[in-house]
Amino acid sequence: MKDKRVPAIQRKEQLMNNAGKNMYEKLTIRDKFMFGKVTKNPVIAQKMADLLTPVEMGEVKGVEREKFLQHRSSSKYVKLDMYLEDENGRVVDTEMQNKSQNRVVQEELPLRVRYYQGMIDQEILSSGTDYIFLKETYIIFICTYDPFGKGKYVYHFHMACDEDEEIQLQDKMNWIFYNTTADLSEAPEGIREFLNYVENETVDDDFTKLLDKEVKNARLNEDWRAEYLKTYVNDMDMRREGYIEGEKRGRAEGEKVTQKKLVQKLMESQKITEIEARKMLGI
Repeated sequence: MKDKRVPAIQRKEQLMNNAGKNMYEKLTIRDKFMFGKVTKNPVIAQKMADLLTPVEMGEVKGVEREKFLQHRSSSKYVKLDMYLEDENGRVVDTEMQNKSQNRVVQEELPLRVRYYQGMIDQEILSSGTDYIFLKETYIIFICTYDPFGKGKYVYHFHMACDEDEEIQLQDKMNWIFYNTTADLSEAPEGIREFLNYVENETVDDDFTKLLDKEVKNARLNEDWRAEYLKTYVNDMDMRREGYIEGEKRGRAEGEKVTQKKLVQKLMESQKITEIEARKMLGI
């Protein structure tokens, strides 16, 4: 018996494929996929670490993108956007964080950083090793929104005593959140240009010129385009949600759910309106 769902599934596949092609041509460094490809350039990885950490970094010895961490099969895993270590043993995890329409995703960001820290510490410290060997770590989020609503271009957190803030815990942990939407007039040279580039794609110095060149080259890379399309079209979460909703509410309603999620994903990644997103998708 012929499966009546096939035309609907094919339409969804075509819709997702067309959307993926349009999106790839307009990807910026704000997109996690593009961020990962651009930071493959070791010069960029080194410069970004130098720029975003408040210490003088040594030479970067190793960079891992989308580093997978899961220390128990039953525990929640994490994928770190850009994980690196310098010659002095400092560990830096840099994440690109776009604004989500889901308030829970935004509100849980501090808890997410806490979990990342624990996973990184377990990665660093092998069984039986003394705690003194825990490394100095920097978890950095480049946020395309104000994560704490105070208008700061950067929020740098340390563990300090409530009764006497001069007493620092000296736990070697540093959590840093950059806000690309802030007034950058008080930001130091270099950071100001970088955050402005992430927000507006404005090229103002040698580093942003290099970033922009790498982004444009990445858009022309056919292998990466194919990889992006494959990733996009085979987005299992979107497929699963679409099919489940389709079974529960009927095929027509399921297609509406899938379209809505596609529109939302475009709006978040491309900073466009719902009307513009629907126009790109042809719906």
